Amino acid sequence: MDNKVVTTILGAAALTGSAFAGEVMTPVEETGAIFKAKQKETVEVRFNGRLQMQYDALQGERKESGVETDLNSTNHFYFRRLFFGAKVKLQNGWYGETVFDFAGDENPEVAFDKAYIGYKTNDAFDLKLGFVKVPWGYEETSSSSSIPTIERSAANRFFADDLDFAARHTGVHVGGDLGGGFSYATSLTNSAQGEGSRLGGDAAADNDIAAFGRLQWEANDFLVGADYGHQWNNLVTGDNMQAWTAYATYDVAGFNILGEYFGAGMADAGDSTGYAVRVSYRYDKWEPVYRWSYLENDEFEIDTDELIRRAPVTKVTGPDSEIQSHYFGLNYHHSKAVKFMAGYEHAWAENGAKDQKDMIGGFRARVQLLW
Repeated sequence: MDNKVVTTILGAAALTGSAFAGEVMTPVEETGAIFKAKQKETVEVRFNGRLQMQYDALQGERKESGVETDLNSTNHFYFRRLFFGAKVKLQNGWYGETVFDFAGDENPEVAFDKAYIGYKTNDAFDLKLGFVKVPWGYEETSSSSSIPTIERSAANRFFADDLDFAARHTGVHVGGDLGGGFSYATSLTNSAQGEGSRLGGDAAADNDIAAFGRLQWEANDFLVGADYGHQWNNLVTGDNMQAWTAYATYDVAGFNILGEYFGAGMADAGDSTGYAVRVSYRYDKWEPVYRWSYLENDEFEIDTDELIRRAPVTKVTGPDSEIQSHYFGLNYHHSKAVKFMAGYEHAWAENGAKDQKDMIGGFRARVQLLW
């Protein structure tokens, strides 16, 4: 194969997200795009990105002791996610991936979304060393590019965003297929969430460990699973914390149905119980979706801005506080790479004494481009 053909193949590989594994990647004296892997062991390189442009219009109202007060509103356009990533495979079973998010709340801010070194010997053993999502929560570990709602449920966000329990941790992650439809995943990580490349503060304050585990069974478009996690020091509650979730999802005649249960024991902060049910229906390129979610805390406060993303900042405190949310949405799948989403969410939170009630409602819209 001559240099001109090699240049064409490698240039196309760089643009389409895959590299040609059958030719030696050497530089050539031709104009145009040239791709060269530094290491001879490299057999594939893939580039990818995710852009999510979003609009939020949310309003709130508080009723306390019979008095109604308007809360601050949210009304703006912004980039929800700006991902750029690269994944490499070597010929000896090793691989790696880095994904950066340029859509931080404080500009300019670049954050790790994912960064790990991997090694896979067979389908039963896939090792990742680094910063990824731990196996806890079905909706949480589903990519935002594929879930039919614009934001994840209030019950899910309580564990991932309010308590900093689930989501991304640095450590050792192992998973694989066990046969017969069964699969597993485990993680032994830093207890502190989000520590990607350096300690978030004093080392003595952040040296605790967390463990997570998952077992799933899948057959004939039906999946059922359970996850468990334990933090020896949760930095939000300041104590030991354990949490569990069980879920099932079913695809039938265009419908996708998801049900998930959440539970937690947070020592002096009490227990927590949550539920989420989501139903979507795909008809050609259209996809209506409905989701109901509920969360009740024994002692821990309800932060509406954490559980309903970018909602007005307000807190509901006191024993047996709860939040409930309904989401109605409609998605249009222009192609596999382009999707338009719109949805209305109405939520309310109240304390156990029923003398304080906060109501949040509003519209969201998003356009998504994958490449």
